[in-house]
Amino acid sequence: MTAAQRTATPWLPMAATAVLWGSAFTAIQVALPDYSPAAIALLRIAITVLLLLPCLALGRIGRLRRGDALRMAAFGLTGMTAYQVLLCTGERSVDAGTAAMLIAASPVFTTVLGMAFLGDRPGGRGLTGLGLALGGALLVAVTSGGGSGSAAGALTVLAAAATQAISFALQKPLLKRYSGAECVFYGSLFGLVPLLAAAPGAVGQVAAADGHRTAAVLWLGLGCTATAFWTWSRTLRATTASTASLVLYAVPVAALVLDAVLLGNVPAPTAVLGGLLVLGGVGVASVRRRAAAPERVAAVSAVSAGRVPAGAGSR
Repeated sequence: MTAAQRTATPWLPMAATAVLWGSAFTAIQVALPDYSPAAIALLRIAITVLLLLPCLALGRIGRLRRGDALRMAAFGLTGMTAYQVLLCTGERSVDAGTAAMLIAASPVFTTVLGMAFLGDRPGGRGLTGLGLALGGALLVAVTSGGGSGSAAGALTVLAAAATQAISFALQKPLLKRYSGAECVFYGSLFGLVPLLAAAPGAVGQVAAADGHRTAAVLWLGLGCTATAFWTWSRTLRATTASTASLVLYAVPVAALVLDAVLLGNVPAPTAVLGGLLVLGGVGVASVRRRAAAPERVAAVSAVSAGRVPAGAGSR
């Protein structure tokens, strides 16, 4: 990416990505009483595939190269299947705003990837930031409602954050050869396969569900997946990974506001404090790491929505 290409910050797609991914947490919460986590993930991915089929028919989605099939499959299984099932499962006992704050801790996992595979050293400031982020995540987890169910849900959401970081690291090289729509389409196809076993149950749940809960599932596919991954890909193509990481700070805020306005959920003050520690810790570590080696860090996971070094979520 040239210096000229980096001058114009794509604020509109960045803001759109933050709001769309932030709304996913609330939409999941709305859908869960009538839908299982597997059914939500299946329907969300299936809707995305159906929406993109016309693009395939019109030739706007190219063919997947055989050499990229394995990486694309890994991206789909982690980012489409595992992330969504884990997040939906966690939100059974954790409210949407709290889940968003926990997902914001995914930079911790991205940093671990950098240390493991790129020999990255976060340094004293980076380790301090990561410590703050971890402490904040733990504070959010223990104040998310109490009880073993909430604790288990918080840990499940953190597991979703880990799979998110992995999936975005897998996707980054693919974006050099494929458009955002192509990555979403083929990743969704691969991600759909292990969820097909849940299809009979999902059909029954659609028939029995309230209309507004089914509408939430439709929004997850239309807005939070297909549209959001497209706006996120545009963000990454238009700016540096360091600038794109600003989306990280907006996603939890959007989720908290939507959760409070639409569902009336207001997190405990200590949970909000934990969320601020997560974002503050990520910011501290990010400043140090961007100054040290921005492009090298970007190679780890330039597509991550909420990570320490260089990228901003899913959602």
